[in-house]
Amino acid sequence: MRRPILRAAASRTGPLVSGFVRLLTCTWQVDIEGVEHLEEARSGARGVLYCFWHGRMLELAVAHAGRGVGVLVSGHPDGILAERIVRPLGYVPIRGSSRRNALAGFRAMLRHASAGGDLALTPDAHTDGRVQPGAIALARRTGHALLPVAAAADRKRRVDSWDRFEIPLPGARVLVLYGEPVIVPPRADRAEMEACRRRLEAGLREIHERAERSLIEVPSEPVERPGVLIGS
Repeated sequence: MRRPILRAAASRTGPLVSGFVRLLTCTWQVDIEGVEHLEEARSGARGVLYCFWHGRMLELAVAHAGRGVGVLVSGHPDGILAERIVRPLGYVPIRGSSRRNALAGFRAMLRHASAGGDLALTPDAHTDGRVQPGAIALARRTGHALLPVAAAADRKRRVDSWDRFEIPLPGARVLVLYGEPVIVPPRADRAEMEACRRRLEAGLREIHERAERSLIEVPSEPVERPGVLIGS
């Protein structure tokens, strides 16, 4: 499947695509593991900054729908595609990326966090698994806990794109994993921020690899059903 087809569909029928996404997820068998890490991230009345790799957004979109989570999207056509799909699902798209309008996006996310909203972004930024420092700086300013999230599906199609965007097929088994949160001290210096960046990067890699390995094993009964909103 090629991305230009998805762009054209989303540009004309974003709400319909979102409805299709909801219907598709209702056919999945979903396991969600590590919810205790989400609860830990929320302790102390903190907000949450969800961090996940590019290409796995579809598996994660519905689990957090309707919560007003601020999602960083780029001004690139792919970002516009994402915006038109996630907005009807109850997200707040925020324009900006490491390459386009980075400062404006950072400030908009700060405003959303100040209003009490959670945030979500893909911190790898076209770097094949290397977390960029912007996510750490954002957590330092907002006080939100960085929460690594991974997802994998046993049966899927991949879009012909740099991030190998995944679309789980109907009836797929989908695994969503939360990793240990990373708390960035409000007065963290460069060394402390780099240590937090490395922890987040290592955490994302570990849960991503664990999700992929788990799907090779004998599947267990799903502990959460699609459409159940996590993080309340």
